[in-house]
Amino acid sequence: MKVRLHRAGHRAAAKHNRLRNLVLVLGLGLLGTVSLPAGALETAWVLTTDYGTFGRVRAFAMDSPWTVTADLATIPGDPAGRHHDDLVYVVGRSSANLIQIYDPAAGFSLVREFSLGSGLNPQDIAFDARGDAYVSCYDQAVLLRVDISSGLILDSFDTSSFADADGLPETAWLQTLGDRLYITCQKLDRNYYYAPSGPGALLVFDMEAEQWVDMDPVEPGIQPIELQGGAPYTRIEVYRHGAEGPTLRVGCVGFYGLQDGGLEQVDPVAGVSLGYLVTEAQLGGDIIGFTGTRAGSAHVLVSDSSFDTSLRRVNLVTGQVTVLDSAHGYFHADVAYDGGFQLYLADRTLGASGLRVFDTVSGAELTAGPLPTGLPPFQFVLPFNGGFTPVTGPVPTAGRLRLAAACPNPCNPRSTLKVSGSPGSRVQVQVLDLRGRRLLRDSLLLDAAGSALFRFEGRDQAGRDLPAGLYRVTTQGREGFAARSVILLK
Repeated sequence: MKVRLHRAGHRAAAKHNRLRNLVLVLGLGLLGTVSLPAGALETAWVLTTDYGTFGRVRAFAMDSPWTVTADLATIPGDPAGRHHDDLVYVVGRSSANLIQIYDPAAGFSLVREFSLGSGLNPQDIAFDARGDAYVSCYDQAVLLRVDISSGLILDSFDTSSFADADGLPETAWLQTLGDRLYITCQKLDRNYYYAPSGPGALLVFDMEAEQWVDMDPVEPGIQPIELQGGAPYTRIEVYRHGAEGPTLRVGCVGFYGLQDGGLEQVDPVAGVSLGYLVTEAQLGGDIIGFTGTRAGSAHVLVSDSSFDTSLRRVNLVTGQVTVLDSAHGYFHADVAYDGGFQLYLADRTLGASGLRVFDTVSGAELTAGPLPTGLPPFQFVLPFNGGFTPVTGPVPTAGRLRLAAACPNPCNPRSTLKVSGSPGSRVQVQVLDLRGRRLLRDSLLLDAAGSALFRFEGRDQAGRDLPAGLYRVTTQGREGFAARSVILLK
């Protein structure tokens, strides 16, 4: 009964929010400007650890000079982090089996900490429209649904039917797309040194219906999306291609030391793998991390046959691979993209560990050297990964940069805005709600005529549909600032 009341409360709140948004459209839809909040540089976080008993969290400014704070919190020694709805969530993996919730707006104070029980080895956390959390587990064949306000486990969904012969599917990273939750399933043989027992998979769970989705109705039972590669090791990223539907990308490492995997693309609607965008043979080693930066490129962390790691940029159209940074050891731990021009690298090099920043266009390092993070950096938590982001509104300045009115406006859900300025210049684009929270961040390169088109799709950075309401599209570059309002109808 408590669970049913809990769901009903969330649905009532969601209905209230939709009505409130409609009122905002009617009352504010014709206003020309919306004031943006002032504040400090935007902040992200880095989880640090020496794989001992405890790790730490530090914050850093996302723009130059990328100032890093002192330690803000003590966390488990094997952590995973997510940002959601203005809070930072830390999953204590391995034997920690806990969730920590921190509030950056309150001095990164600990809001809540609770145990999930022993023997689970939780891996990642994601959230549904009701605000409940889903937690994947590596050492038990379950997916947990958790009430984050109380720490109670509301439900447990069996994943053993997706396992190989050892009875465990090894589920790890999570990604939401609409009402569906996608889960990496590594299928490792624990009786044979955790080697892949066959192709990996993406499990698909309907968070609204609270049941597994069968992606191959021809085969008996509930089937996941079967991948081409074994051991999907990296996080899942969502990509959109104009008016086409979204695709998912995940890095499959296969057998360590063998170049048998790659960066794989998946059609989540058809429920099929579209094959490798780039193979490990092309990359020159095992893929251990990646982030997409533009439509036709990605930045990948690679471990070669000597287990030396490197940061490499790959042109997904031509297959050209460029090495941007190399380490003499297994030291590159994570890579993250800020949505504009900067790439963050977690470098764990002995005696010289820290945060490094690269230019995504030129590939040049922007930092003079690693910025110290105390313990070696392990994973980045950016404020727009998996949730809305409070942002600093840029100060409007005069300049040549111009943003034409959205067309159509109102829209349902697509609209186009033309950006004009100096040929060849880059412009940062953001979509904000009325509270100044950033929902989407992108960058555009103006063509030889000095123009580019930004397409508002009615979705946030994670690919989720936005509710009806008034949104603000802002552009900023070296030539100034411009903004327009877009009304989204449903």
